[in-house]
Parts: sequence; C-alpha cells; structure tokens
Amino acid sequence: MTHFSDTTIGAIEFAITWELDDRHHEEWFLGRKFNPVNDVFPRGMRAALEGKKAGESVTMTYEPRMCIPRFKDKLVQTIPLDRLRPKTLSGRPIIPQEGRFYPQGHINGLLDIYPDTLTPFRLLELDEDSETFIADRNHPLANIPVTITATIQYVEERDTGTYGSLTHWRETTCDWGPGMQAMHDEEPTEFFHSAFFDQLNTIDAPFSPPPMDQTARENLEKIHARFLKPEMRILDLSMDSERPQGKYDAAVCTCSLEYMTRPVDILRYVVHFLKPGAPVLIGFTNHYDPEHVIQGWIDLHEFERMGLALEYLRVAKLDERAGSVSMRNDWRKKDDPKFMDTKGVSDPVYVVYGHKPE
Repeated sequence: MTHFSDTTIGAIEFAITWELDDRHHEEWFLGRKFNPVNDVFPRGMRAALEGKKAGESVTMTYEPRMCIPRFKDKLVQTIPLDRLRPKTLSGRPIIPQEGRFYPQGHINGLLDIYPDTLTPFRLLELDEDSETFIADRNHPLANIPVTITATIQYVEERDTGTYGSLTHWRETTCDWGPGMQAMHDEEPTEFFHSAFFDQLNTIDAPFSPPPMDQTARENLEKIHARFLKPEMRILDLSMDSERPQGKYDAAVCTCSLEYMTRPVDILRYVVHFLKPGAPVLIGFTNHYDPEHVIQGWIDLHEFERMGLALEYLRVAKLDERAGSVSMRNDWRKKDDPKFMDTKGVSDPVYVVYGHKPE
C-alpha cells in the first residue's frame, strides 16, 4: 500500500475547528492535489503525515502565532474616511457597516496594498463626526487557537519529476473566510441597512431556488446527520412548507433564508413549536435566485452569511450550543452537467446551527 512521502501525490481533507463566544466552528476543505516536495504545510504537519496511508489522519492544535499570522497592533489603524474608496455592487453603493469585512484594496494609500487586493479587513468603528474609521487588518483568527486535522483521502506514486505545483495549505484553507462568521469582542455585527431586505422581484409567486449538486446535497445530509435522528419529527422551514402543528424535535431551513424578508419573526414563531433542546439547522450554498434574494445577502461574503444566520438565531433566542460548519472544494460527480464548467468542484455548503434552550 502506498504511503505519504516525497515520491507521492494525492488529496488531503483538512478540517479546521475553533471556538469563540461559546460557539464551535468547523471548516472542511479538500486539498485536491498535494505535493509533499514543494507544498507548505502547517508547522509539524508535514513530518507527522510521513508514512500515513489513505484514511489515516493527524490532528494538531496551534496556539496563536503558531499557525495563523500573529496579531499586530500596528495593523489596527485609524484612517481618514475619505481614503475608503466608494464602491458599488450591481449599481448599488456598498454601505460600510461596523463589524463587516471588506477588501483591503478598498483603502487608498496602504503600503504594499493594491486596488485589486482582496485580503479582508474588518471595519471596527466608523466615526462620521471625526470623519475616520478604524480598520483591523489582522487575520480574523489571529488571537484564536485552531485545531487542524489532515486526513489523507487518497495517495499514489508520482510518475513524473518533482511535480512542479506549490500550495500553502494554511493560506488556502484559512485565509479566505474562516473567522468572518464571528462577532468582534462579543458585539453584534451591524449587518442591516435600509435596503437590506429589499428584493428585485417583489411579486409573491412560487419559485425554485437554484439546486445544489449531488455532492453538496450529500454533504448537507452528513452535517444534518450529526443533529437529526430518523425517529425525530422535523419542522421544515422551507418557503413552501406547511403550517406547523404540534411539537417538533428539530427544525431545518435549506436554501430559503436568503429570500426571507422577516427571518427573525419566522424563527420566533417557530420557537413555540419546538421541544426544549431542539436543534435548528440553517443551510445554504453560494447560489441564489438574483430576482428574489434579499439585497443584503448579495453584499455579504459567504462566511459573513453564516454570521448573519447566527445573528438571526441569537436575536430569536435559538443560539444555545450554536456554531457553524462549512464544506468546500469537494469533488463534483463526473456525470454532473456542470462538471466541466466548474472544473469538477462541488458547490460549497454552509450550515449554521443553534438549539432552543432547555
């Protein structure tokens, strides 16, 4: 049997977990092509993987500074408001909101930062009186211990040279989303503005959200299986579901939250039909119907959308034992009609969960 070594290639599943504000978060990411010769692994992980075979894994916990770039006070900056470049999305102005993330390229005059730089910063404070804002350019996980499990999905002998690709796995898995779903210093993010719940198409007519691909549906079912049992009575919060009756053991909402103009009211209504301790699972992908989606959803980064869903649960008092799970970069089925267009990548899956208090 082939083992992980400098002479092999293959795929690795990375699971990154962390906790903040009593919420548990997990990011699953498929490393579709590893190259032990050139790739950069988190500290100590390359050596720990040596000799492992398909199905085996290693788990390592990293304190702040040991994996994620360390927090630097100098990256928390007070900047004149006129240096925050106005931006639009689909012709609408992007309204800066405290707690939100924006590309660093939106700030004029930063050293080594270009207008197309997408690395995010968090807008901590917006002071219109002094015409300044505070930008935190640190990684959102800079002060948080993270645990990374790497599981070898498959491994095979390399048949050519040194295999010239190079991937920095910490950057690939951690630098473009994880951490954005959390509040800053336990302060709720200001997601909402006057047009947040607007929709382009306001006609109250049935429609079907874009479907997930088969792998994404299977991944969603795997996440649901952590919380749901076959004998449970489950309340479906999808937009075409029937009126609830009696008591339910759990509630699920799949690819519907992004179209709800009164989501908190719906969740508060649902509370009365849930048994104490019942889980509430909110799932979505990165596809939506642009005619019916709320405009605020379009404005948000995909990981911020999980933060929005967590905020809905918090306000509705359904955030006991809350957290999030994301699964990205998985294999799309080869017979999927979009296989070529997506380069074989499955739709990402995002799930936010909470529980009704006991």
